[in-house]
Amino acid sequence: MKRTFITLLLAAVICVTEAYCQTEGYKHVTWGVRASVDVELPGKWKGDDISITMYRPGYGFTAGGVCNIDLGGNVYLEPGLSLFYEDYSFKDLIISNESGDVVQKDPGLYKLGLRVPLVVGSVFPINERVGFSIFTGPVLSYAFAGKIDVDSDVDPDLDDLDLFRGQRRFDCAWKIGVGCPVDNFMVSLEAEFGITDLLKAKDLSFRENRVSLGLTYYF
Repeated sequence: MKRTFITLLLAAVICVTEAYCQTEGYKHVTWGVRASVDVELPGKWKGDDISITMYRPGYGFTAGGVCNIDLGGNVYLEPGLSLFYEDYSFKDLIISNESGDVVQKDPGLYKLGLRVPLVVGSVFPINERVGFSIFTGPVLSYAFAGKIDVDSDVDPDLDDLDLFRGQRRFDCAWKIGVGCPVDNFMVSLEAEFGITDLLKAKDLSFRENRVSLGLTYYF
């Protein structure tokens, strides 16, 4: 269902972009590539009268393409498609073997997947080369791989645990950011606030947040 939703969203973005190009002409559309370094800020596990810090902050990388559509009046729409990797670890989690010996502390976890941002922004020119931009919009994500790094000393027959036994693959966040366009480049500082509850447990909730430093090149 979630894969279908993302597929339909991508198709809708492509159709809207193509329809705009056919109507207004490709002179209002600029394609680009974008990469960012991400600081992962996982939220607390929350429930009734419970708030637990389960994870330490981590890091991540994002790379992909964007389509900047000039809507006029220095306003633009920018859908994109990116591949992401994120990595963080548990906090104060101890794993023991059958004898009660501590064999691992704070195992790490990672995710690999796709993100689909759809932001609306405005550019304020400073001079012919430099400007200032603000933007905001939703970001949809789908993780097609994710593991918890469990030490083999815990169980020789147990490799990494599937992260999605307890977490959902689909995520939705809201992005806000500022950028500085210089010629064909834009340096940006962005924050994403998780909307989707990622835990499958009924009595607990958990959301992911992140801060990113990005660089975009427009052709």
